[in-house]
Amino acid sequence: MGAAIPPLVLSADEAVAIAVGLRAAAGTTVTGIEDAAARALVKLEQSLSPQTREHISAVEQAIVPLGTTGNVDLDTLVAVARSIRESRALQIDYRRHDGTELRRSIEAHRIVHTGTRWYVVAWDPDHGGWRTLRLDRLHPHLPLAGSFVPRDIPDDAVRTFTTRSITSAPYRHRYRVRMHAPAAEVTTHFGPTVADVTSIDEDSCELTAGSNSPEEFALYVGMTGIDFDVLEGDDLRRSLASLGARLGRASQT
Repeated sequence: MGAAIPPLVLSADEAVAIAVGLRAAAGTTVTGIEDAAARALVKLEQSLSPQTREHISAVEQAIVPLGTTGNVDLDTLVAVARSIRESRALQIDYRRHDGTELRRSIEAHRIVHTGTRWYVVAWDPDHGGWRTLRLDRLHPHLPLAGSFVPRDIPDDAVRTFTTRSITSAPYRHRYRVRMHAPAAEVTTHFGPTVADVTSIDEDSCELTAGSNSPEEFALYVGMTGIDFDVLEGDDLRRSLASLGARLGRASQT
């Protein structure tokens, strides 16, 4: 297969970009791709000048990885991608966030990567609805099942399904608030993996997110410095009142 790929002529900047990407892939969340990325990186760096290798080293040293992520098996990723390409159903075992094990058939439509995790947006024919599933919790069973007719799902809808699933579903508490600031400003505080932010008008937007407790949510939203109204969550209102009273007392001591 390698003989069928023509040689590449890369500029120094292009070589740096590819090499940094390969180094990241060598420690990727996709289990099984590390070895191939490492081999490709060795071949690439052997062809580079010492100056370009120094540039790559400088870029890599400036990158600081934050936190850990769940690993995704390469075979799982390939199986899901193949089911999307061939429009064939996939039998899977799936572990929910509460540890419950499920077996179901899905019609996979899109794979979404948030930067820390991989998800598949799929139609669940047994329940007649869309599902967003984490690939690191999914085990596919091959061969692929029968064919299905792909459903129309715009990319914006894919992002919406995924955002709502990962910002609210894993948590015990879910809240909606109206933020008195433009959506563009609010999203600087809450990324797509943290909250679902929908514009209302030029000066306000609706924020939906999950939390482990109402107190946690109250503090997180309160620290933005943006005024807000609670649209959904009586326990959040009580927590805000209690927190406000406590902070007020502290300010007078």
